[in-house]
Amino acid sequence: MQTLSKMVKIMTEANKTALEREYSPSSCVDDIGVFIDEYIQQSALMRKTYAANLYENLHYGDAPRAMMDVFVPSGTGPFPVHVFIHGGYWQALSKAESIFAAKNFLDQGIIFIALDYTLAPDANLAQITSEARAGALWVLREISRFGGDATNITMSGHSAGAHLLAEIIAMDWPGAGFETCPLTGAALISGVYDLRPLVQTYINDALGMSDEDAATASPLLHLPQSACPLIFTHGDNETDAFKQQTKIFHNALKEKGFESEYMPMAGFNHFDIILELADPKSPLFVAIMQQMIIA
Repeated sequence: MQTLSKMVKIMTEANKTALEREYSPSSCVDDIGVFIDEYIQQSALMRKTYAANLYENLHYGDAPRAMMDVFVPSGTGPFPVHVFIHGGYWQALSKAESIFAAKNFLDQGIIFIALDYTLAPDANLAQITSEARAGALWVLREISRFGGDATNITMSGHSAGAHLLAEIIAMDWPGAGFETCPLTGAALISGVYDLRPLVQTYINDALGMSDEDAATASPLLHLPQSACPLIFTHGDNETDAFKQQTKIFHNALKEKGFESEYMPMAGFNHFDIILELADPKSPLFVAIMQQMIIA
């Protein structure tokens, strides 16, 4: 007969396995590499094709990865601005694979920016969040030097990038010199907003979060004082955890009185949904365009 301690261990391991599956987006696809390769190939094409429009590796901070790539349309501006924050569970990917949508935004006369940040374990989540916020502030303060309209900035974030975007929205805007959130709009795509379930999973191996760290880093637990219009989305081929987190956070912000749209996207998974930023006819891209002030 199994001892009680052994039974508890078996139950804990079973629950951990289920939890890790729910927070593993790759559990819903056959091969994550197919999508990563698409990011890489399309981004390489953008870097080559639009080299004349690219300001590469602009530093917004002192850390080696505190950089961004900025694509500026031809002309004099001022241009609307869109900033994209990549995912990778705060420990993978970079701006190098995140510029696949540059053409689509340039074609609409919009500056496109891919924001990078230090990855875990080289930085903890508090440091990564601080960098993302610093990057957003750099764009707000400096983009006019590149023909950008600092009063017309939208942002999007995918997966871990959606979490970082939520943390940007929740920052102390008055302390940064802004009365309220100055963004024109934000699209949060397939994000995780309550990080407490991650503590007991493999995802936390590089992050090293305590329960307190995870609570502090959870946007759902510290809703913003002000917010721009928001779009929340996820693919229908994602785990229940990602779907539920998206809907719960959207509902919490809507109940607080913020303008928030929930638009799940049929036919997409956690990895191909973000490629819709490169499609001018995509409902996601159209919704982002509607957040902008287009003359």
